[in-house]
Amino acid sequence: MSRYVIEFGSERLDLELVDDAEVEAFTPPVGMAGEDAESALREALERPRNYPPLRQNVVPGDRVAIALDPDLPDPRKILDVVTEVLEGAGVEPDAITIVEASRRVGAVVSVSRGVATEVHDPTNRDRLAYLATTSKESRVYLNRTLTDADVVLPIGFLRQDPLAGPHGPWSVLFPGLSDAESRETHRQFHDVEPGAASPLTADAEAFEVGWLLGSQFQIGIVPGSRGPVAFVAGKSEDVRDAGLTRLDRDWSFRPAARAELVIAGVGGSEGPANLQDLVAGLTTASRLVQRGGKIAVLSRVESPLGPAMQRLAAADDEENAHEILAGRESDPDFLLARTLTHVLAWADVYLLSRLDPGMVEDLSMIPLDRPEEVRRLAVRSPSCLVVGRSDRVRAEARNSDA
Repeated sequence: MSRYVIEFGSERLDLELVDDAEVEAFTPPVGMAGEDAESALREALERPRNYPPLRQNVVPGDRVAIALDPDLPDPRKILDVVTEVLEGAGVEPDAITIVEASRRVGAVVSVSRGVATEVHDPTNRDRLAYLATTSKESRVYLNRTLTDADVVLPIGFLRQDPLAGPHGPWSVLFPGLSDAESRETHRQFHDVEPGAASPLTADAEAFEVGWLLGSQFQIGIVPGSRGPVAFVAGKSEDVRDAGLTRLDRDWSFRPAARAELVIAGVGGSEGPANLQDLVAGLTTASRLVQRGGKIAVLSRVESPLGPAMQRLAAADDEENAHEILAGRESDPDFLLARTLTHVLAWADVYLLSRLDPGMVEDLSMIPLDRPEEVRRLAVRSPSCLVVGRSDRVRAEARNSDA
């Protein structure tokens, strides 16, 4: 027997699989903690890519807006270092404002030394300002604190989203801190084709908005399961290119072939996973499982169903997905629901979560009561792929024949 470990949320499950089974596994990088992480950040700010050190990018009297990724689970230590560098260059604490969308994990970030914080409201026209029109003819409205600042410094995860593609500090600016209409327009997922990996290209329009704003120095953070793997700072184009290269190295899984069973961990230790994490993880698994195979998801997902998902749950078994979701395109969770139907048409899904088991069944998935139930599925499968943190992995079987 061969032993494998898969983590989900703050939990882990040991798996023992027979030696004659075809098994491959992806384990997320762990990352740095404490002094190692702080030292790496300071090094990135002092020796950025193709740009002067951060301390040389500001002068006394500058108003600085830090555009902060709301998905960063514990940004205080990062912000302490960044604001220390800014203040050391002569920027007054009350001239620094941290702007973010409402936090996904925990409360609005707290800071010290008089630095201001602002929660972006995409519906408040008084707090939005017209920036420019992009090459795609989009009229861009951004948070007014950003457009009024002398220096805008975005700080964000460099991560792969199996649904929407790569995310970086440029995404924090746009659509993250834009108006409600732009955020809705850019709420787009790539069509899920179970045989294809998601593209590893940055959103060109989001990147253009950063250029139009004059945000040339950006800070990207490659995440790990326990802390940052790397900090990539410097000129925006170099942060994008180096960051995507690092993502491809650390967060891509390319097994030899599809498997009959894919065991997917969803969510990390930073907080509860939601339905978007679940569908992202299922999307990754669908690119690795054989047609008609099984996907077993280990998670602690807890989230209410949106209107499109509710429509799926309430639908008659004889209705097809197209009929069920017809006319629901304006629902905020329409794309999640559509993606889920693609996955369920490809493979059977077994789900461990905090969702109501009856609701899981109504969504055409098989609820699991305990993590250990996955072991029984594993020992019966001649081929198995184990994917930790599947909601952030870019995956593609090298031989992708179904």
